[in-house]
Amino acid sequence: MGRNKLQLLKRGAVGLVGVTAILPFCYLLVTGVWKPSSGFTVQGYYEAFLASPKYLLRFWKSLGLCLCIVVGQLLVSIFGGFGFAKCRFKGRSFLFFLLLSIMILPLQVTLVPNYMVLEGMRLIDTDWALLLPAIFAPLGTFIMTQSLKAVPDEMIEAAELDGANVLKTLFYVLVPMSRSGCACVLLLSFMDGWNMVEQPIAYLKDFEQYPLIVALSYVPPQDNMVQLACCVMVLLPPLFLFLHFTQELAEGIALAGMKG
Repeated sequence: MGRNKLQLLKRGAVGLVGVTAILPFCYLLVTGVWKPSSGFTVQGYYEAFLASPKYLLRFWKSLGLCLCIVVGQLLVSIFGGFGFAKCRFKGRSFLFFLLLSIMILPLQVTLVPNYMVLEGMRLIDTDWALLLPAIFAPLGTFIMTQSLKAVPDEMIEAAELDGANVLKTLFYVLVPMSRSGCACVLLLSFMDGWNMVEQPIAYLKDFEQYPLIVALSYVPPQDNMVQLACCVMVLLPPLFLFLHFTQELAEGIALAGMKG
């Protein structure tokens, strides 16, 4: 009886957490199609998806920006992770320690230094001001380092015996065997880029360059139905990626927890 009560308590706790997590999404979906004065309506979705192109244009621009971040960070993470995981060079441990130190810094701490560097490069108020700091974010390199460490060195030796050079060994042997780590970097880098708020406000001066998630806060209060419809639009890409890469994300996070 005691064990049954404990199981019931666990299920109740999990159910409570699940309901608490899903309630905001239910509220978003319901209030987006229900207006107290007129009842059920899809006017907000019509305005966001069909009547006005400005919201869809921001959506596609934000999506393109995130895809560039994902591709860039994935490449940097693969090369950086390969260097830390499989290459032996002086100062490797110290450099990896610096990488971890930068990784744990809050975003707000790095905004001012990044702004000064970008201003020196004359990239403020351009898309590069959002792309470069995100592409060289250290989390992806850390994840790929841990993921590539799990690949046996014998695989590299076998590839070298077959005549493969470093790039072929990396992209035809190591990367396919680190699929979960790559998927984890892909998903997390996309989420970081998609949810950028402070960076566009700090680095961009032109409102027209703001991504959709930032521009939503400037929607007039009388257009709250449009705002809610755009919120659903914002949810779609990360929801699709999360549902598609759930297993890989869990495996990549588990590998990232391995000791170096």
